Amino acid sequence: MVENKYNEINLYTNPNKDKFVNKKIGEVFPNLEDQVYKIIKDKIIWHEIKMRERIIDKKLSEELGVSRSMVRQVLTILAKEELLKIIPRSGFYVREVTEKEIEEIYNIRKILEVYATELAIPRISSRDINKVEEIFDKAKRDLEKDEVKSFIKADVILHKILVDNCGNECLIKIINKNNDKYAFYRIADLKRLKRARESYFEHREIFEAVKKKNVKLSANLMTKHIEKAKNIILNNFKLYTYE
Repeated sequence: MVENKYNEINLYTNPNKDKFVNKKIGEVFPNLEDQVYKIIKDKIIWHEIKMRERIIDKKLSEELGVSRSMVRQVLTILAKEELLKIIPRSGFYVREVTEKEIEEIYNIRKILEVYATELAIPRISSRDINKVEEIFDKAKRDLEKDEVKSFIKADVILHKILVDNCGNECLIKIINKNNDKYAFYRIADLKRLKRARESYFEHREIFEAVKKKNVKLSANLMTKHIEKAKNIILNNFKLYTYE
């Protein structure tokens, strides 16, 4: 099986990787297309395949142990999701995102996630609170060791728990549909140690307000957090995009 170095964050990949050591995914998973989709998406979002880079279906099919036709099916799906673009008589390329698009996406994200946060706070369970608490405690310990992966996980889970608890299925679908469009830049931003440490305290402040069921404060902090993230990404756009 292809080793995916970001499995522990569990954004798109199967967490039970240890059972499949030295096996290709074509030998293991019954739903191959879903697994191929997850792995290729990870490669894009985690910058293993760079912006504007051509994706070679033959190379991926050999790496993953699946057919070229399956890889092409997945690439077509990712093109429909606007992570890739198709150039006639050339192939699939990672789609280039503009600064204007990032600004628009983050402005929309701010409106939607702040609303989801306001809806979620009265509904969020003590079980979810305890789960986030444990993840943030681990993230803090790891950041003290100059490791950022646990914090990226904490970031993803805090936002996800707030969205998932909002109780508005239509809102959840809209937010989830747009997640991939800024995930590439979220990773580019937070994998830098100084920025991860700074963002940890922003998230921790939001989380403490959520724990206290303070809707207004949580919404205000979420607004400031997303606006700040947008400005940092725009100020570092070329670095984050083409590094």
